[in-house]
Amino acid sequence: MPRAKDAVTAIPDGFIQINDHPAELWSQVAFDRVEGLHDEERNRDPDAHDMYIYNDYFGYACCDLLKREMLAIGKLVASKKEKHTLATFHRIEALTLYMCHSGAADTFHTIDDGEFADVLYTAFGSLCLTYILNLESAAKPQKLSPTHPLDILNLENVIRTAAKAIMQFADMGFENEPNEVSDAMLRVLERNDMNGTPKEKLILGKSADSDDEDDDADKENEGGEGEDDDERVKSHRPKKKARRSGADDVDVRDAAKTWKASKAMKALREAEAPFEFYGRPWDITKWTKEEMDREKARFAGTLSDDNAVGFI
Repeated sequence: MPRAKDAVTAIPDGFIQINDHPAELWSQVAFDRVEGLHDEERNRDPDAHDMYIYNDYFGYACCDLLKREMLAIGKLVASKKEKHTLATFHRIEALTLYMCHSGAADTFHTIDDGEFADVLYTAFGSLCLTYILNLESAAKPQKLSPTHPLDILNLENVIRTAAKAIMQFADMGFENEPNEVSDAMLRVLERNDMNGTPKEKLILGKSADSDDEDDDADKENEGGEGEDDDERVKSHRPKKKARRSGADDVDVRDAAKTWKASKAMKALREAEAPFEFYGRPWDITKWTKEEMDREKARFAGTLSDDNAVGFI
């Protein structure tokens, strides 16, 4: 007896489906982490505290936030005990979702320090590619799948979204081309009989500001389907198989050398982090009331910059 339609397409426990699109499956764990990052981001935003500090303050504050998060994930990816765990995947998943929609993703590449922005950009792509390659190695001699070696029902969506997210930063003058790591991630999915096609856009489905239903579901109906997948996976993935990644296994090996997490984390640790504002934390909520009042007064023109600095 065939399963009822609502049973097949039901959202698995612990997951959220964005825009009612079956492929846009994200874990609640990742959502909670992203919400925490957004809270930290708001705490660093002068506009949220009715003050102006200097043009790049928010950008540099977000760079500091990204650096802290990426270095923490880098430790997990490098750990023999943690690199293959679901907890590490959730951190990669959360970072991917955060890089799709956040003030940090919008501003980190606009700061005056282009070299520091380049290091952050490379770190993002390197963490994602290194993780999926580590997971593929752990799956051998079998192929990597959403149920092996870990039960990650949204594996395809997260990796395909990461591949799309890194492409946001094309033509920005960064040292390494984003299509190298993007195509490599898609090829890893493809060679493991998963959907290695590029996403049409970062988040599929009907957008909040659109009156028209998107036909993303039809466009996305071109992925792979593994023989061992259970119904939970099949109901949240495209059904056809097509190769569109534009990369082969040699390209993946080359990308793995250029976009290597250990190398990227070393560069990130050694990068000169932006100096905190007069020794204060980037998190404005950690300033004293007197510090906040003086900064607002300086913005209002009732306190000179010299007096503001002298207060520190």
